[in-house]
Amino acid sequence: MDSVPDEDEPLFSSSSSPTDDATADVGRDSLYSVLNLARDSSSDDIQKAYKRLAALLHPDRHPDPQHKDAADRAFQALQRAYEVLIDPQQRAVYDSLGEEGLKTTWEVGTKGKSAQELRAEFERLGRKQLEANLEQLVKSKGELTCTADARVLFLSTSERVRLGGPPHLSLAQRFGTVTNRQLFLKHSFTTPINPSTSVVLTSQLLARQGVGAGNLVVKLLHRPSSKLTLELGTTALRPRACTFKASYAPDLDSFITLDASAKDLSIPPPLNLTIGRRVSELNTATFTLRSGIYSLGPWGRASLEPFSSSSFTLGLINASGWSLHATSGLFASSLSTDYGTTILSGVKLRVGASLSSQGGALSTYVRGERRVTENVKLAMGLDLAMEGTMTVKLSFMRLGQKLVLPIIVSSSFDPTLAVAFTVLPALSIVAANHFVVAPRKRRRISAKITELRAEHAEFIAERRMEARDAVALLEEHARKKMEQERNSNGLVILEATYGVLESRPSALPPTGEEEKDPRWLDVTVTLSTLVTNSQLVIPSGRSKAALLGFYDCAMGEPKTLRIRYLFKGREHLVEVEDTGAVAAPLRAHVVG
Repeated sequence: MDSVPDEDEPLFSSSSSPTDDATADVGRDSLYSVLNLARDSSSDDIQKAYKRLAALLHPDRHPDPQHKDAADRAFQALQRAYEVLIDPQQRAVYDSLGEEGLKTTWEVGTKGKSAQELRAEFERLGRKQLEANLEQLVKSKGELTCTADARVLFLSTSERVRLGGPPHLSLAQRFGTVTNRQLFLKHSFTTPINPSTSVVLTSQLLARQGVGAGNLVVKLLHRPSSKLTLELGTTALRPRACTFKASYAPDLDSFITLDASAKDLSIPPPLNLTIGRRVSELNTATFTLRSGIYSLGPWGRASLEPFSSSSFTLGLINASGWSLHATSGLFASSLSTDYGTTILSGVKLRVGASLSSQGGALSTYVRGERRVTENVKLAMGLDLAMEGTMTVKLSFMRLGQKLVLPIIVSSSFDPTLAVAFTVLPALSIVAANHFVVAPRKRRRISAKITELRAEHAEFIAERRMEARDAVALLEEHARKKMEQERNSNGLVILEATYGVLESRPSALPPTGEEEKDPRWLDVTVTLSTLVTNSQLVIPSGRSKAALLGFYDCAMGEPKTLRIRYLFKGREHLVEVEDTGAVAAPLRAHVVG
């Protein structure tokens, strides 16, 4: 199993380790691995692979009592893989839910349904169960935003005196100048009425300098189909407002969204229309049109302004993390961009900037977010508004609850404060990651790998014996195939090693002796049998530990497959990660 930690792994995890699911990960897609086939292989591909391997593994071909039991086991595994994958219904269950799905009785009508329809149905049931589990975990969502004004706290003495303040303030007095400018509270929960309809109740409260107001919003969500979502909402108290939103996704690459908000019945509700389409593998283009205030005949004519407030936005969103948006309108136009990436094994960094035609003002922001436990995230950012106001934003998020603390630290750009709230925290995070987090993670993973191997020692030994038995069954066929390839100047496997390559000793133990708990495996014979018409192909996306003649020799650790081979008399060498694809021969593999 490839146990490289997830980029969003928590700093402090209550779960044991990312290596916990090692055996489950190796078993994923194992039936395809038995046949060395990709998930999208056709029925013809499955039949061809089965016939080829059945001819090699059938017990009648191995009458030697020493190999008969191994041949029986290998052929039974091959037979089961074939029976599941050749049956469209069983294959749909296995593709969606794995081995556990095959053991489960599902209340799904399968008669007359295609494999694609079955997959969609099983995925729907899986999502339904997941949603039910999440409903038990998170029953509501809440957000509290408390905006504080701390500009006096961060003023230098000379600047404070220049503005008419006292020349001397103690630290306590400086903290006493911090005031609360705004408080926003929002809480919502969802109540399902039926599988396609839900009611969302949201309470909102906004207070500015002691004066505030609140309201209750009732929203009805309805999904007539998997492609269409409708939302209709209204406020229960004054001021009255009604909202409507419709989202339609005709396919996986396109979407259309229309929303309207009516606060004054004397004018038609302003409309926002967004159309999006994936234009390439990584890029999605969007177009948004905002109607502003308009009239329909006499309706709204009295409220029309001399100039239209309508605008439109063109956007381009890239899957690698960046986006670009251009907005044009009569009153103002703007250009904005942002970029997000993950650094230091889990810190999500996002930076952005916006340039407006109103005075050429530029606003920027930088924000970092880190998951600290499975359910808790912390974030910190610095915003520089167009008018120059600097605001530090601290966020705390846990299970649908969010606490945001925007703190205004300066009325204009201050380089010292900018460094204090960006560079210094960044250096602190780098130092903490280098000296504390990364060493702690390495120790934890190393300890878990040791524990995992000890816990599964019996299973590993059993799989090692199965791999050796499989090699014994295939050895004679591999020798004959390599002779044929050598005679035709084709692809000859010289040496193939799988596992933690650095652990393989430069000098192998003497004949008859065995390395204890090796973390590497010689797979030369196995790969030789996979060569067909001077080509070797192994699909990507799953661990190679489930291939015939392989096993997970380094459970919980990243593994690599190294192949040294001849093709047309020239030596080739290739190394691929555990889940990477193998395609040989390739010119890029030529040595020298």
